Amino acid sequence: MDVEQRAKVIGLIEAVISADGVVSDEEREFLRRVVEKFGITDDERADRVVASSLGETTQTLRALPPDVQARVMALLVEAAIVDGSVAPEERALLLASAASLGIEAQALEERIARRLKSNVPGL
Repeated sequence: MDVEQRAKVIGLIEAVISADGVVSDEEREFLRRVVEKFGITDDERADRVVASSLGETTQTLRALPPDVQARVMALLVEAAIVDGSVAPEERALLLASAASLGIEAQALEERIARRLKSNVPGL
């Protein structure tokens, strides 16, 4: 992915973790790690716009190259579950995003359930 695509992915992650109006410490840390891994500078982050609606989010996701979309969708699920739960607003964003890529809701729900189960300490 080029810098512009990586910045868009960061914006998508920010849209997911802020969808419920609360950004937990775990979500902030997840975002920090992705930004660091992607090598995005503060200036590059300042230049991009965070998707603020389901329509903008799905449009941004669909605009990414097809080979990147599935990986980004997996990152969005990870962003949503990192705090141990998926708020209804986060779930709605994930479902809309999955639908825009032709991913069935059931498949997404199963992935979310598996990731939540594996993310719980002591299991």
